[in-house]
Amino acid sequence: MALGFASAAMAEMGPIESRQACMKANGKMMGVMVPMMKGEKPFDKAAIDAAMADEAAACGGWAGWWGEDTKAGGAVETYAKDEIWTDKAGFEAAGMAYGKANEAVKAAADEASFKAAFPALGASCQGCHEKFRRPKG
Repeated sequence: MALGFASAAMAEMGPIESRQACMKANGKMMGVMVPMMKGEKPFDKAAIDAAMADEAAACGGWAGWWGEDTKAGGAVETYAKDEIWTDKAGFEAAGMAYGKANEAVKAAADEASFKAAFPALGASCQGCHEKFRRPKG
């Protein structure tokens, strides 16, 4: 039921707000996983699965949020760089790398496989942010 409410709320947002909500959900997901990766918290597959489900629900409309009309942002500040639109192939490749890494983490059934899969997920986030997202501030 919570996913239904989240989806309804996301549908009412514009594309930039939806992208930002997706990134916040991604940050929360990473906040669950990074301490496990560092050994600061015990491996908890259920917590990982829940965080990944929340992120998936928040990011479900990703493909439709990158229209040419969202480049400037208008009344809503955006941190998206022009490279998203000028290097579409690179942006799509970065998204595919993230999706592949995300699936590998999702498939990890134990701490060892999680710790083997997680670095690629972190690297895909970092790589995309470096090339396609301008710093806040």
